[in-house]
Amino acid sequence: MTTVTALPAAPGTAPRPAAGAADATGAAAAASAAGVAVRRARPQEAPALAPLLAEAFADDALMLWAFPDPEHRARVMPAFFRVHLEQCLAHGGVVVAADDTGALLGALLFLPPGVWEDPGHADGAATRALTEAIDADRHGESARRLDAITRLQQHRHPRHRPHYYLAFIGVHPGARSARAGEAMLDAVLAEVDAAGQAAYAETSSTGGARLCETHGFTRFGEAIALPGGGPRLAPVWRGPR
Repeated sequence: MTTVTALPAAPGTAPRPAAGAADATGAAAAASAAGVAVRRARPQEAPALAPLLAEAFADDALMLWAFPDPEHRARVMPAFFRVHLEQCLAHGGVVVAADDTGALLGALLFLPPGVWEDPGHADGAATRALTEAIDADRHGESARRLDAITRLQQHRHPRHRPHYYLAFIGVHPGARSARAGEAMLDAVLAEVDAAGQAAYAETSSTGGARLCETHGFTRFGEAIALPGGGPRLAPVWRGPR
């Protein structure tokens, strides 16, 4: 289950131009926000990034729906994000934003072209690990809701051409004014453009939708409506530049 988080669109943000050959694979990528550096995450940073993402998504509509019990949600969300981090790290698909002291502000998780369509052994193991992470045996309702999200996303996922799948963009609530989300998305889309590829995501909020729109994404079909009056996800697509 993946989604772009609710990040407030920065006032005055304009659509970014097509990038050249820059990417985020070096020690640091040029960031669009002053004082924010973007770079690839290190595997040893996963324990710190998991609770950071849990805090970033603490008030996200999709997480509130997927984990209706507040105590359960607070307890398992770091483990939930740890599974997704490990999966994306295995494919080089995590970038982080840090301030000028090196403190982590947020993370963007993605899967490169071909991974979603042809998951390997480690990705299958991630599915099993996620079941354990959310304590599915004792919280069947959350397990059913996550399964519903996954099935609906799989049904709507584009299959007409290879693409990067942007899974989660999370910024610590206290750092959102630094525009770290925009900086991470700039860096990853520069890599996408340099590879001549497309990108796809599902947004879970108006803020996330605006962020993607200002970076050249457009709606990709109708919204994904979750059952029982749950939130709606907006699929978005950005073609090659």
